[in-house]
Amino acid sequence: MATARRTLVLAAALAACARSAPRSGPQVTDEVGRSVTARATPTRRLVSLAPNVTELLFAIGAGEQVVGIDNYSDQPAGRVERLPRVGSDYEPSLEKIVGLAPDLVLLSRSANRRETANALERLGVPAFITETPAVADMPRTLRDLGKLTGHAAEAEAQLSRLQAGFAAVRARVAGQPRPRVLVVVWPEPLYVAGSQTFTHDLIEVAGGQNVAADAKGYATFPLERVLALAPEIIVLPTHAASGTGDAAAVSYWSRWPSLPAVRNHRIYAIEDAIVSRPGARLVEGAQRLAALLHPGVAPPP
Repeated sequence: MATARRTLVLAAALAACARSAPRSGPQVTDEVGRSVTARATPTRRLVSLAPNVTELLFAIGAGEQVVGIDNYSDQPAGRVERLPRVGSDYEPSLEKIVGLAPDLVLLSRSANRRETANALERLGVPAFITETPAVADMPRTLRDLGKLTGHAAEAEAQLSRLQAGFAAVRARVAGQPRPRVLVVVWPEPLYVAGSQTFTHDLIEVAGGQNVAADAKGYATFPLERVLALAPEIIVLPTHAASGTGDAAAVSYWSRWPSLPAVRNHRIYAIEDAIVSRPGARLVEGAQRLAALLHPGVAPPP
């Protein structure tokens, strides 16, 4: 009973605190179709609950407006460490978020629960959900963040940099054979990067062909199909920033020596955030992949 009463009192206090804050910004529609009214536009105080959103905010010059982040936001290194943490992206602390008095909380559909946004709205805290499942969706997300934060010009510059970087990678590998690539995101059960993912898009930019393109999203994949498709290169995203130190994951595949990737020692670990996170370092991800797929043509950045 005491716990229940404390929860009710806390909820009432948070709601009262939230209601006391002005909400004077114009109404906007977020990227999943929800109507949102920020407390101020451009926003002065932001909480980001998704690592990719945090990266993009700093990339467009809105880093000084960020007053809180989720536990997994780790970029840009050297700048996010000073910011208060509000918990995991899946279950952040609503109390901590409300205490930071944000004009707007930014979420990602792939990283956060919609229930979190709804709970924040009930407490009077506006929440904007981004949805960026593919490279083709980056312009929308960058432009939305630019408009919300007052950094529209910087967002356009970041978008131009991204597009120019991809074009440069494509030009470097143009005319080269396109090796068959498999990106394994988890070994047991086997999950791979299929189509409709950033990883699939970057494989194509880097001059490869995704053997798991028939799968959609990050999906389970039968080992028998891997053996039949015979990938020439297997890429293993890892949480290590250097993309190294995952010898166990690489050696796991040695039990299938008939695979061309195993036979030719072309199994590579790579930092997962630069190939699967819709953030500010996607060009770096494309460059790294191109260097692995075409080592004689595309030297590492």
